[in-house]
Amino acid sequence: MPSMSDFLAETLNMVGRRYQKRGKLSGVMKVGTSLSHVKVQQLYNFFGIEPIRINTKDEVRVNFDIMLKSEPEPVWIEKICSHLGRSLKPINNPKKREITKTLLSRLQIAFPRLDKLLQHLQDSPDDLNRMLSNNSEQELTNSCFQIAETLTFLLDNNSPITISELGARFFEHSKKLRQGELRNLLLHWLNLYCPDLDIIENEKQIWANYHVYHDRLTVNAVIYGPIVYTKNGKEFDWIFTLYQQGEAATVSWANLQDIETMRLQGHETNPPALICCENEAPFSQLIRKRANDAILFTSGFPGSAVRKIYKLLAPQASYCFHWGDTDPNGLRIAAILNLIYSLELYRCDIETLKLHREHLLPLTTKQKQTAESILSNNQKFPFRNEISFTLENGWLEQESWQHYL
Repeated sequence: MPSMSDFLAETLNMVGRRYQKRGKLSGVMKVGTSLSHVKVQQLYNFFGIEPIRINTKDEVRVNFDIMLKSEPEPVWIEKICSHLGRSLKPINNPKKREITKTLLSRLQIAFPRLDKLLQHLQDSPDDLNRMLSNNSEQELTNSCFQIAETLTFLLDNNSPITISELGARFFEHSKKLRQGELRNLLLHWLNLYCPDLDIIENEKQIWANYHVYHDRLTVNAVIYGPIVYTKNGKEFDWIFTLYQQGEAATVSWANLQDIETMRLQGHETNPPALICCENEAPFSQLIRKRANDAILFTSGFPGSAVRKIYKLLAPQASYCFHWGDTDPNGLRIAAILNLIYSLELYRCDIETLKLHREHLLPLTTKQKQTAESILSNNQKFPFRNEISFTLENGWLEQESWQHYL
Protein backbone atom coordinates (compact mmCIF):
# COMPACT_ATOMS: atom_id res chain seq x y z
CA MET A 1 0.00 0.00 0.00
CA PRO A 2 1.40 3.43 -0.90
CA SER A 3 2.36 5.54 2.09
CA MET A 4 0.16 8.56 2.79
CA SER A 5 -0.48 11.10 5.50
CA ASP A 6 -2.86 10.51 8.39
CA PHE A 7 -5.06 13.32 7.06
CA LEU A 8 -5.42 11.82 3.59
CA ALA A 9 -6.04 8.37 5.09
CA GLU A 10 -8.79 9.80 7.31
CA THR A 11 -10.32 11.61 4.32
CA LEU A 12 -10.33 8.49 2.15
CA ASN A 13 -11.88 6.49 4.98
CA MET A 14 -14.68 9.08 5.10
CA VAL A 15 -15.14 8.72 1.35
CA GLY A 16 -15.17 4.94 1.70
CA ARG A 17 -17.83 4.98 4.40
CA ARG A 18 -19.92 7.36 2.29
CA TYR A 19 -19.66 5.01 -0.69
CA GLN A 20 -20.60 1.96 1.38
CA LYS A 21 -23.55 3.77 2.90
CA ARG A 22 -24.93 5.25 -0.31
CA GLY A 23 -23.81 2.73 -2.89
CA LYS A 24 -22.28 5.44 -5.10
CA LEU A 25 -20.15 8.57 -5.05
CA SER A 26 -22.13 11.73 -5.72
CA GLY A 27 -22.80 15.18 -4.35
CA VAL A 28 -20.42 17.14 -2.12
CA MET A 29 -18.63 16.12 1.10
CA LYS A 30 -17.02 18.47 3.61
CA VAL A 31 -13.51 17.35 4.60
CA GLY A 32 -12.42 20.16 6.90
CA THR A 33 -12.26 23.87 7.73
CA SER A 34 -9.23 26.19 7.53
CA LEU A 35 -6.97 23.38 6.37
CA SER A 36 -3.27 24.01 6.03
CA HIS A 37 -1.70 24.51 2.62
CA VAL A 38 -0.02 21.10 2.94
CA LYS A 39 -3.34 19.32 3.54
CA VAL A 40 -5.09 21.13 0.69
CA GLN A 41 -2.21 20.20 -1.59
CA GLN A 42 -2.64 16.54 -0.59
CA LEU A 43 -6.30 16.76 -1.63
CA TYR A 44 -5.30 18.37 -4.93
CA ASN A 45 -2.75 15.64 -5.58
CA PHE A 46 -5.27 12.84 -5.02
CA PHE A 47 -8.58 14.23 -6.31
CA GLY A 48 -7.35 16.90 -8.72
CA ILE A 49 -7.78 20.67 -8.40
CA GLU A 50 -11.28 21.10 -9.88
CA PRO A 51 -13.18 18.80 -7.45
CA ILE A 52 -11.78 20.61 -4.39
CA ARG A 53 -13.89 23.65 -3.47
CA ILE A 54 -13.15 26.18 -0.72
CA ASN A 55 -15.98 28.58 0.17
CA THR A 56 -15.96 31.98 1.87
CA LYS A 57 -16.13 30.31 5.30
CA ASP A 58 -12.88 28.47 4.47
CA GLU A 59 -14.75 25.15 4.41
CA VAL A 60 -13.07 22.59 2.15
CA ARG A 61 -15.26 20.16 0.22
CA VAL A 62 -14.85 17.44 -2.39
CA ASN A 63 -17.32 17.61 -5.27
CA PHE A 64 -17.70 14.00 -6.44
CA ASP A 65 -19.79 14.92 -9.49
CA ILE A 66 -16.88 16.99 -10.82
CA MET A 67 -14.39 14.33 -9.78
CA LEU A 68 -16.20 11.66 -11.81
CA LYS A 69 -15.88 13.74 -14.98
CA SER A 70 -12.16 12.87 -15.13
CA GLU A 71 -12.53 9.12 -14.54
CA PRO A 72 -15.51 6.78 -13.98
CA GLU A 73 -16.54 5.69 -10.49
CA PRO A 74 -15.04 2.14 -10.66
CA VAL A 75 -11.60 3.63 -11.38
CA TRP A 76 -11.86 5.98 -8.41
CA ILE A 77 -13.08 3.20 -6.10
CA GLU A 78 -10.14 1.03 -7.15
CA LYS A 79 -7.76 3.90 -6.50
CA ILE A 80 -9.24 4.55 -3.02
CA CYS A 81 -9.16 0.84 -2.16
CA SER A 82 -5.53 0.66 -3.23
CA HIS A 83 -4.58 3.50 -0.91
CA LEU A 84 -6.64 2.15 1.99
CA GLY A 85 -5.50 -1.46 1.53
CA ARG A 86 -9.02 -2.85 1.78
CA SER A 87 -12.05 -3.42 -0.43
CA LEU A 88 -15.18 -1.27 -0.45
CA LYS A 89 -18.60 -2.74 -1.10
CA PRO A 90 -21.96 -0.99 -0.67
CA ILE A 91 -23.93 -2.10 2.38
CA ASN A 92 -27.16 -3.68 1.14
CA ASN A 93 -30.20 -2.58 3.14
CA PRO A 94 -33.51 -3.85 1.68
CA LYS A 95 -35.58 -2.21 4.42
CA LYS A 96 -34.12 1.21 3.66
CA ARG A 97 -34.85 0.76 -0.04
CA GLU A 98 -38.47 -0.16 0.70
CA ILE A 99 -38.94 2.88 2.96
CA THR A 100 -37.55 5.31 0.39
CA LYS A 101 -39.54 3.66 -2.40
CA THR A 102 -42.79 4.08 -0.43
CA LEU A 103 -41.94 7.70 0.42
CA LEU A 104 -41.17 8.50 -3.22
CA SER A 105 -44.56 7.10 -4.27
CA ARG A 106 -46.31 9.28 -1.70
CA LEU A 107 -44.42 12.37 -2.88
CA GLN A 108 -45.37 11.63 -6.49
CA ILE A 109 -49.05 11.53 -5.56
CA ALA A 110 -48.93 14.65 -3.37
CA PHE A 111 -46.67 16.79 -5.58
CA PRO A 112 -47.06 15.78 -9.25
CA ARG A 113 -45.84 19.21 -10.33
CA LEU A 114 -42.37 18.55 -8.90
CA ASP A 115 -41.54 16.12 -11.69
CA LYS A 116 -37.91 17.25 -11.97
CA LEU A 117 -37.32 16.64 -8.26
CA LEU A 118 -39.18 13.33 -8.26
CA GLN A 119 -37.16 12.09 -11.23
CA HIS A 120 -33.95 13.11 -9.46
CA LEU A 121 -34.93 11.19 -6.32
CA GLN A 122 -35.90 8.17 -8.35
CA ASP A 123 -32.61 8.14 -10.29
CA SER A 124 -30.45 8.99 -7.30
CA PRO A 125 -32.07 8.44 -3.87
CA ASP A 126 -28.96 9.60 -2.00
CA ASP A 127 -30.77 12.51 -0.35
CA LEU A 128 -33.45 10.25 1.13
CA ASN A 129 -30.99 7.54 2.18
CA ARG A 130 -28.77 10.05 3.95
CA MET A 131 -31.71 11.54 5.85
CA LEU A 132 -32.98 8.08 6.78
CA SER A 133 -29.61 7.31 8.34
CA ASN A 134 -30.09 10.22 10.76
CA ASN A 135 -33.88 10.24 11.22
CA SER A 136 -36.76 7.88 11.82
CA GLU A 137 -39.08 6.94 8.96
CA GLN A 138 -41.76 9.32 10.27
CA GLU A 139 -39.27 12.19 10.68
CA LEU A 140 -38.01 11.59 7.13
CA THR A 141 -41.56 11.64 5.75
CA ASN A 142 -42.52 14.81 7.62
CA SER A 143 -39.36 16.65 6.57
CA CYS A 144 -39.68 15.69 2.90
CA PHE A 145 -43.31 16.80 2.74
CA GLN A 146 -42.45 20.10 4.42
CA ILE A 147 -39.57 20.76 2.03
CA ALA A 148 -41.69 19.79 -0.99
CA GLU A 149 -44.41 22.22 0.15
CA THR A 150 -41.77 24.94 0.57
CA LEU A 151 -40.34 24.24 -2.86
CA THR A 152 -43.80 24.36 -4.48
CA PHE A 153 -44.42 27.73 -2.86
CA LEU A 154 -41.06 29.16 -3.97
CA LEU A 155 -41.48 28.12 -7.59
CA ASP A 156 -44.42 30.54 -7.81
CA ASN A 157 -43.10 33.17 -5.42
CA ASN A 158 -42.66 36.73 -6.76
CA SER A 159 -42.23 38.71 -3.53
CA PRO A 160 -39.28 38.90 -1.13
CA ILE A 161 -39.46 36.53 1.81
CA THR A 162 -36.84 35.89 4.48
CA ILE A 163 -35.29 32.59 5.52
CA SER A 164 -36.85 33.05 8.95
CA GLU A 165 -40.33 33.56 7.48
CA LEU A 166 -39.97 30.41 5.40
CA GLY A 167 -39.01 28.44 8.49
CA ALA A 168 -41.92 29.79 10.51
CA ARG A 169 -44.41 29.25 7.69
CA PHE A 170 -43.52 25.69 6.67
CA PHE A 171 -41.59 24.27 9.63
CA GLU A 172 -43.23 26.12 12.55
CA HIS A 173 -39.88 27.54 13.66
CA SER A 174 -38.14 30.66 12.32
CA LYS A 175 -34.65 29.21 12.86
CA LYS A 176 -35.32 25.87 11.18
CA LEU A 177 -33.84 26.85 7.79
CA ARG A 178 -31.02 29.09 8.94
CA GLN A 179 -28.57 26.19 8.94
CA GLY A 180 -28.39 22.42 9.06
CA GLU A 181 -29.66 19.44 7.08
CA LEU A 182 -33.08 20.78 6.09
CA ARG A 183 -31.65 24.05 4.78
CA ASN A 184 -29.02 22.21 2.75
CA LEU A 185 -31.59 19.82 1.33
CA LEU A 186 -33.99 22.61 0.32
CA LEU A 187 -31.12 24.51 -1.31
CA HIS A 188 -30.04 21.37 -3.17
CA TRP A 189 -33.57 20.72 -4.43
CA LEU A 190 -33.98 24.36 -5.49
CA ASN A 191 -30.73 24.03 -7.42
CA LEU A 192 -32.36 21.34 -9.57
CA TYR A 193 -34.53 24.10 -11.05
CA CYS A 194 -31.56 26.39 -11.83
CA PRO A 195 -28.80 23.84 -12.58
CA ASP A 196 -26.52 26.35 -14.28
CA LEU A 197 -25.64 27.88 -10.89
CA ASP A 198 -22.94 26.14 -8.85
CA ILE A 199 -24.47 25.53 -5.42
CA ILE A 200 -21.20 26.18 -3.56
CA GLU A 201 -20.21 29.39 -5.36
CA ASN A 202 -23.73 30.78 -5.84
CA GLU A 203 -25.76 29.86 -2.75
CA LYS A 204 -26.89 33.47 -2.23
CA GLN A 205 -27.95 33.77 -5.87
CA ILE A 206 -29.96 30.52 -5.77
CA TRP A 207 -31.94 31.87 -2.81
CA ALA A 208 -32.38 35.26 -4.51
CA ASN A 209 -33.60 33.54 -7.68
CA TYR A 210 -36.68 32.56 -5.65
CA HIS A 211 -36.82 35.93 -3.83
CA VAL A 212 -35.48 34.53 -0.54
CA TYR A 213 -33.34 36.94 1.48
CA HIS A 214 -31.89 37.18 4.96
CA ASP A 215 -33.15 40.75 5.31
CA ARG A 216 -35.99 42.26 3.27
CA LEU A 217 -34.72 45.79 4.00
CA THR A 218 -31.75 45.14 1.69
CA VAL A 219 -34.05 44.51 -1.29
CA ASN A 220 -33.82 47.59 -3.49
CA ALA A 221 -32.97 48.81 -6.98
CA VAL A 222 -31.17 51.81 -8.49
CA ILE A 223 -32.94 53.50 -11.41
CA TYR A 224 -32.29 56.65 -13.45
CA GLY A 225 -34.90 58.23 -15.69
CA PRO A 226 -37.90 60.56 -16.05
CA ILE A 227 -40.07 58.24 -14.01
CA VAL A 228 -43.36 58.96 -12.25
CA TYR A 229 -45.47 56.32 -10.55
CA THR A 230 -48.95 56.08 -9.08
CA LYS A 231 -49.53 54.38 -5.75
CA ASN A 232 -52.73 54.20 -3.73
CA GLY A 233 -54.27 56.78 -6.06
CA LYS A 234 -51.47 59.33 -5.51
CA GLU A 235 -48.74 60.35 -7.97
CA PHE A 236 -45.07 60.31 -6.88
CA ASP A 237 -42.44 62.17 -8.94
CA TRP A 238 -39.34 62.02 -6.70
CA ILE A 239 -37.47 59.72 -9.12
CA PHE A 240 -38.15 62.25 -11.90
CA THR A 241 -36.95 65.10 -9.68
CA LEU A 242 -33.63 63.33 -9.07
CA TYR A 243 -33.36 62.59 -12.79
CA GLN A 244 -33.65 66.33 -13.52
CA GLN A 245 -30.62 66.81 -11.27
CA GLY A 246 -28.69 64.09 -13.12
CA GLU A 247 -28.99 61.67 -10.20
CA ALA A 248 -30.14 58.07 -9.91
CA ALA A 249 -32.72 56.99 -7.32
CA THR A 250 -32.56 54.04 -4.90
CA VAL A 251 -35.99 52.45 -4.70
CA SER A 252 -36.73 50.09 -1.81
CA TRP A 253 -39.11 47.15 -1.83
CA ALA A 254 -41.41 49.14 0.49
CA ASN A 255 -41.54 51.93 -2.11
CA LEU A 256 -42.58 49.40 -4.75
CA GLN A 257 -45.46 47.92 -2.78
CA ASP A 258 -48.91 48.72 -4.22
CA ILE A 259 -47.58 50.67 -7.21
CA GLU A 260 -50.37 50.79 -9.77
CA THR A 261 -48.59 52.31 -12.78
CA MET A 262 -45.12 53.57 -13.69
CA ARG A 263 -44.57 55.89 -16.65
CA LEU A 264 -41.90 57.95 -18.37
CA GLN A 265 -42.87 61.58 -17.69
CA GLY A 266 -43.07 63.93 -20.68
CA HIS A 267 -42.32 61.21 -23.23
CA GLU A 268 -45.71 59.63 -23.78
CA THR A 269 -45.62 60.04 -27.59
CA ASN A 270 -41.89 59.41 -28.07
CA PRO A 271 -40.65 57.47 -25.03
CA PRO A 272 -36.95 56.89 -24.39
CA ALA A 273 -35.25 53.49 -24.31
CA LEU A 274 -34.85 51.47 -21.13
CA ILE A 275 -31.32 50.10 -20.69
CA CYS A 276 -30.60 47.46 -18.06
CA CYS A 277 -26.98 47.52 -16.94
CA GLU A 278 -25.18 44.74 -15.06
CA ASN A 279 -22.26 46.57 -13.40
CA GLU A 280 -21.82 49.85 -11.54
CA ALA A 281 -19.10 51.67 -13.51
CA PRO A 282 -20.84 51.20 -16.90
CA PHE A 283 -24.12 52.28 -15.25
CA SER A 284 -22.53 55.58 -14.26
CA GLN A 285 -21.11 55.90 -17.77
CA LEU A 286 -24.58 55.45 -19.29
CA ILE A 287 -25.99 58.25 -17.13
CA ARG A 288 -23.40 60.58 -18.67
CA LYS A 289 -23.58 59.30 -22.26
CA ARG A 290 -27.32 58.50 -22.60
CA ALA A 291 -28.84 60.98 -20.18
CA ASN A 292 -32.21 61.04 -21.94
CA ASP A 293 -32.85 57.29 -21.51
CA ALA A 294 -34.06 55.34 -18.51
CA ILE A 295 -31.30 53.17 -17.02
CA LEU A 296 -31.87 50.32 -14.57
CA PHE A 297 -28.92 48.94 -12.57
CA THR A 298 -29.28 45.14 -12.13
CA SER A 299 -26.29 44.84 -9.76
CA GLY A 300 -25.44 41.44 -11.20
CA PHE A 301 -28.37 39.03 -11.18
CA PRO A 302 -31.64 40.99 -10.92
CA GLY A 303 -33.28 40.82 -7.50
CA SER A 304 -36.95 41.21 -6.66
CA ALA A 305 -36.96 45.03 -6.83
CA VAL A 306 -35.14 45.12 -10.16
CA ARG A 307 -37.52 42.59 -11.67
CA LYS A 308 -40.60 44.48 -10.49
CA ILE A 309 -39.38 47.83 -11.84
CA TYR A 310 -38.50 46.22 -15.17
CA LYS A 311 -41.92 44.59 -15.37
CA LEU A 312 -43.65 47.93 -14.70
CA LEU A 313 -41.45 50.12 -16.87
CA ALA A 314 -40.46 47.97 -19.85
CA PRO A 315 -43.84 48.21 -21.63
CA GLN A 316 -43.62 52.02 -21.47
CA ALA A 317 -40.21 52.28 -23.19
CA SER A 318 -39.57 52.58 -26.94
CA TYR A 319 -36.94 49.82 -26.76
CA CYS A 320 -35.54 47.62 -24.02
CA PHE A 321 -31.83 46.77 -23.98
CA HIS A 322 -29.44 44.92 -21.71
CA TRP A 323 -25.74 45.71 -21.44
CA GLY A 324 -23.58 43.29 -19.51
CA ASP A 325 -20.70 40.84 -19.66
CA THR A 326 -20.95 38.07 -22.24
CA ASP A 327 -19.76 35.31 -19.91
CA PRO A 328 -22.46 32.68 -19.14
CA ASN A 329 -23.73 34.52 -16.06
CA GLY A 330 -23.94 37.83 -17.90
CA LEU A 331 -26.05 36.29 -20.65
CA ARG A 332 -28.20 34.49 -18.05
CA ILE A 333 -28.96 37.90 -16.49
CA ALA A 334 -30.18 39.13 -19.87
CA ALA A 335 -32.26 35.96 -20.31
CA ILE A 336 -33.96 36.42 -16.91
CA LEU A 337 -35.06 39.94 -17.86
CA ASN A 338 -36.03 38.85 -21.37
CA LEU A 339 -38.40 36.31 -19.84
CA ILE A 340 -40.23 39.18 -18.10
CA TYR A 341 -40.33 41.44 -21.18
CA SER A 342 -38.52 41.01 -24.48
CA LEU A 343 -35.26 42.93 -24.88
CA GLU A 344 -32.24 43.24 -27.16
CA LEU A 345 -28.55 43.03 -26.28
CA TYR A 346 -26.63 46.32 -26.27
CA ARG A 347 -22.85 46.28 -26.81
CA CYS A 348 -22.83 42.56 -26.01
CA ASP A 349 -24.56 41.05 -29.06
CA ILE A 350 -23.00 38.60 -31.50
CA GLU A 351 -21.93 41.27 -34.01
CA THR A 352 -20.16 43.28 -31.30
CA LEU A 353 -18.35 40.15 -30.13
CA LYS A 354 -17.14 39.40 -33.64
CA LEU A 355 -16.01 42.99 -34.09
CA HIS A 356 -13.88 42.94 -30.92
CA ARG A 357 -12.39 39.44 -30.96
CA GLU A 358 -8.98 40.74 -29.88
CA HIS A 359 -10.39 41.97 -26.56
CA LEU A 360 -12.14 38.74 -25.52
CA LEU A 361 -11.13 37.01 -22.28
CA PRO A 362 -10.75 33.22 -22.00
CA LEU A 363 -13.42 31.31 -20.08
CA THR A 364 -12.48 29.38 -16.96
CA THR A 365 -13.19 25.66 -16.81
CA LYS A 366 -16.25 26.36 -14.65
CA GLN A 367 -17.54 28.99 -17.09
CA LYS A 368 -17.15 26.56 -19.98
CA GLN A 369 -19.10 23.92 -18.06
CA THR A 370 -21.87 26.45 -17.36
CA ALA A 371 -22.06 27.50 -21.01
CA GLU A 372 -22.20 23.88 -22.15
CA SER A 373 -24.91 23.14 -19.60
CA ILE A 374 -27.03 26.06 -20.84
CA LEU A 375 -26.70 24.97 -24.46
CA SER A 376 -27.51 21.33 -23.61
CA ASN A 377 -30.35 21.86 -21.14
CA ASN A 378 -32.06 25.03 -22.36
CA GLN A 379 -33.00 24.83 -26.02
CA LYS A 380 -35.09 28.01 -25.68
CA PHE A 381 -32.23 30.12 -24.28
CA PRO A 382 -32.73 33.41 -26.18
CA PHE A 383 -29.04 34.25 -26.67
CA ARG A 384 -27.70 30.94 -27.94
CA ASN A 385 -25.65 32.62 -30.69
CA GLU A 386 -23.81 34.78 -28.17
CA ILE A 387 -23.15 31.99 -25.70
CA SER A 388 -21.98 29.60 -28.45
CA PHE A 389 -19.59 32.26 -29.77
CA THR A 390 -18.36 32.95 -26.24
CA LEU A 391 -17.76 29.25 -25.61
CA GLU A 392 -15.52 29.04 -28.66
CA ASN A 393 -13.81 32.44 -28.54
CA GLY A 394 -14.03 33.97 -25.05
CA TRP A 395 -16.14 36.67 -23.41
CA LEU A 396 -16.29 40.47 -23.57
CA GLU A 397 -16.09 42.29 -20.24
CA GLN A 398 -18.55 45.15 -19.87
CA GLU A 399 -15.97 47.51 -18.38
CA SER A 400 -13.84 47.11 -21.54
CA TRP A 401 -15.84 49.91 -23.14
CA GLN A 402 -14.37 52.38 -20.68
CA HIS A 403 -10.78 51.51 -21.57
CA TYR A 404 -10.42 50.71 -25.24
CA LEU A 405 -13.72 50.38 -27.09
